[in-house]
Amino acid sequence: MRFSRILRYFLVFFSVWGLASGLSPAPLFGQASVNVPVSDPVYRDIDKLVAHGLVDKIIMGQRPFSRREVARIVKEAMVHLSRIEAPLQSADTAPEQKEKLQARLDYLAPIMARLKREYREELIQWGALEGETKWYSLHPIDKVEAGVAVAASPAEALPVSNGIGEIDAVINPLLDDRQGRHLVNGSNLWLETSHWLRASDHFAMYLRPRFQLGIGRPGTPDENRVDILNLYGKFWVKNLEIEIGRDNFFYGQAANAGLLLSNNPRGLDFAKISNDSPFIFPWVFKYLGAHKISFFYADLGPEQRFPHSYLAGYKWSLQPLSFFELGASLVTLSGGEGSPPNSFGNRVEDLFPVVNRAFNEASNRMGGVDGRFRIPPLRGAEIYFEAIWDDTPGLNYRDLWQDVGYQFGLYLPRLTNSGNVDFRFDYQRTGGRFYRHGQFTSGWTLNRFIMGNDLGPNAFGLYATARWDINPQNLLSFQAAFENRSSDIWAIDTVVINGKTNLVGDFFKVVDNPDERRYRLVSEWQHRLLNDAMLLRLRAGYERATAFNFVAGNDRNNFLGEVSVQLDLDRWTRFPR
Repeated sequence: MRFSRILRYFLVFFSVWGLASGLSPAPLFGQASVNVPVSDPVYRDIDKLVAHGLVDKIIMGQRPFSRREVARIVKEAMVHLSRIEAPLQSADTAPEQKEKLQARLDYLAPIMARLKREYREELIQWGALEGETKWYSLHPIDKVEAGVAVAASPAEALPVSNGIGEIDAVINPLLDDRQGRHLVNGSNLWLETSHWLRASDHFAMYLRPRFQLGIGRPGTPDENRVDILNLYGKFWVKNLEIEIGRDNFFYGQAANAGLLLSNNPRGLDFAKISNDSPFIFPWVFKYLGAHKISFFYADLGPEQRFPHSYLAGYKWSLQPLSFFELGASLVTLSGGEGSPPNSFGNRVEDLFPVVNRAFNEASNRMGGVDGRFRIPPLRGAEIYFEAIWDDTPGLNYRDLWQDVGYQFGLYLPRLTNSGNVDFRFDYQRTGGRFYRHGQFTSGWTLNRFIMGNDLGPNAFGLYATARWDINPQNLLSFQAAFENRSSDIWAIDTVVINGKTNLVGDFFKVVDNPDERRYRLVSEWQHRLLNDAMLLRLRAGYERATAFNFVAGNDRNNFLGEVSVQLDLDRWTRFPR
């Protein structure tokens, strides 16, 4: 980030923080807290707590959670364990039902023990565990991860133009969805460490560097690099938090990716304002349930069509019922050096979904809705969806199908009574102009990684994941995917009215090019050792690509083998102990 932009972020922060400090209600439990990475296993643990009916208030469509928020969820689960324990002790409960209840408790016990140990500091702050609260906390070496991966999977540049928009994106589905980590087609060796501190009740800081040795196969350049995956500071006061720096976050209901913002690219260099824990409005508005609202402004860096274009947006999520969540979001990509001129008023209008300024080439605006519906009687089964429009949605065929992205999912967190087996299925589809743009020809990308789903534009995919907790120490996962990407060329009629260009009718195909199809299988084994101080991961993947790079007959097989070890050193290095 350039210094001038960082300075602006801090000026915005101090203005808003000062206002919030004067207007916020009485203080809440807790202190400043860093975020839990979006790929952390704790999110699956939380899914299990929710599926067992132990958590009522939770917003899943905006992640990551802070450590403080995870502890709040764990505290709620600790209180609600009586929902399972009470009928187990009742004489009115049938023996076979007691057996099922005991199986659920046996499965949850190691999860709760692990969460209490990992988030003990924050649980003490919430009053859920006994202990002394401190105004400071130092974690010089939180976690260390070392790994090696061997891949035979070349990256692929998507077609730049399809006649109705452009994009500068590179995909490698077998290796993507890693928060921007650059695994090469070859041999990879890496080391990552994480460090954080809480310097007062109101400030916390997090750092995660990565050191990588990447030796490419013939034709693939080496990538020996040092990356700062995350570096940010967080300011917290009365449930309002302001985050400044580089961090990963996404909007959406799926496990790994939303259509708008996902865990595919590196972290954004941004300033974000949000409430940490869900809150409830007073008076009659309390019936709207719990809310989480976030606003952000990010600099996309020099690797854009217009260097240092900005990304600005917000999301409002609410939970009117314990089993239903609904969210609305809007994000605008605009500005940058040499970008089309745009007035301040127009830039403000871009943040309102009801404003439609015809064929606007001064910004790329995307937004939509998502939701999650839980069915407690069906062992916490969940149905979720996301719909994202390119610019303002309409009711014609182009707006409802050709210029929109959809995602629908089904999650069965307790395929068995205890929940040791779960299953997830997703369908995703994107329109022909999705992630593309006429002026901002880098498209919806960050360093050539798609900021949303790496499925890309004009494509659809089917995904299935099954996970089996063999025992508290061993987790086995299987993932299957089918993806179809199109390289067809499209066009649309336009008309100029009062000096403004308007699109007329639907997109129509002018060139029928080959579709690329990918069939993918990935398996993973996780093994916990030394009382959860060590996590060993083994991953193997196979992918069959037909018409690779959109060339008919250019079929290939891709492979991945990966081993990593993560050590939790925080239990020995944190201060105070």
